[in-house]
Amino acid sequence: MLIAGPHLAWAQAGPEAPGAQASAPGAEQKTLRFSRFRTVLRFGDSIGDIRTGSFCGSQTGLTMNARTEQAVMAPAARVVREEFLAAGYRDPLRSQQERLFDDDTDRAAPDLLLGGMLEEFNASYCSSGSGSSTDGRVRVKVRWELYDTAARKVVHTQTTEGVYQTRGTEPLREGEFFGQAYREAVRKLLTDRHFQEASLASPAAGDGKPAASGASPVKMALKRVAPLDGALTSNMTLTRAAVVTVNHSGGSGSGFFVSESGYVLTNDHVVGTNRFVRVILATGRELVGEVVQRDASRDAALIKTEGSNFAALAVNTEEVNIGSEVIAIGSPLGEALSGTVTRGIVSAYRTIKGKRFIQSDVSVLPGSSGGPLLDKSGRVVGITVAGLGGGRINFFVPIQEALASLGITIDK
Repeated sequence: MLIAGPHLAWAQAGPEAPGAQASAPGAEQKTLRFSRFRTVLRFGDSIGDIRTGSFCGSQTGLTMNARTEQAVMAPAARVVREEFLAAGYRDPLRSQQERLFDDDTDRAAPDLLLGGMLEEFNASYCSSGSGSSTDGRVRVKVRWELYDTAARKVVHTQTTEGVYQTRGTEPLREGEFFGQAYREAVRKLLTDRHFQEASLASPAAGDGKPAASGASPVKMALKRVAPLDGALTSNMTLTRAAVVTVNHSGGSGSGFFVSESGYVLTNDHVVGTNRFVRVILATGRELVGEVVQRDASRDAALIKTEGSNFAALAVNTEEVNIGSEVIAIGSPLGEALSGTVTRGIVSAYRTIKGKRFIQSDVSVLPGSSGGPLLDKSGRVVGITVAGLGGGRINFFVPIQEALASLGITIDK
């Protein structure tokens, strides 16, 4: 039930083998250097407005000039470096290896050069007199080009946008404020499947590469999430906040936080062959997620996002009874319908090709894959995996088996 391209595609149309097989790519990581960042904007072009004064009552138009060009362009390289390092790349601003002696025969040229062209920039914000605090909105649009130094040609071109809106006055300087929009644009580049294929087929040894399908999972324990007090229906806002949309250039599915520290459970077929995906929260905020564990045989995957204190779902470690009421939450047909809630009952337990599934009449559609199946208390009992072409026979991986396949235990 992954939404792929311009059409809808079920992970599996029938009960023969719910879930698609996927394996991690295996080529080596290429070296990359961020070589240049330019803009099509010219001096005199309008780039927004700035408000100053005690109550932000004085408004002045912003135009591109020598000073604003420096302020607008400078944060890009810093953000690119931070995000690429976080994604497992070597330092993209490091021009060459550190050495005492260097000549033309001993030069370490990178495999790829990355360049960016700032095509659009618009900021509307209030700035304190000292410039240490900003409040407002900024948007950037960047065209990226990836140049292969051996082939001497551009091998990937992509345009991404980044938008940042402060939530009340934040202690950000102007450059940091602009940098947040660049950060979103860079993360969209990093999570694009075509960019990954051109630049990062697999991470360098020892940097958190996800376990290949069929490999023994790395054992890990997650802190137990306490169930919410009361019935699920009275806690629906908090519950829906823990469910996310998982997106990449090949399609989208659903997922949910199983830990307040940023771990998301979903299907293996939702993340596909990607190492990095976009995790879209119920609020619309986007995070970069790294696939850290996966198991195709149980169609389960674990994603780690940045941050902490996320709304997360408790897990029911006991098998739910047939006839029990259950609720599914997900993003059927994509992000536009995220947080959709449907109700049904547990119809049966089925064993298909040696794997157990929960069968339920709860309604799910393409894009719901990876979302949680919840009991009446709001605890996760299963993960949505497949359906019969929109009918009332749908299948879910029992949560205990999904966690076990990923080597995950929940602390008591």
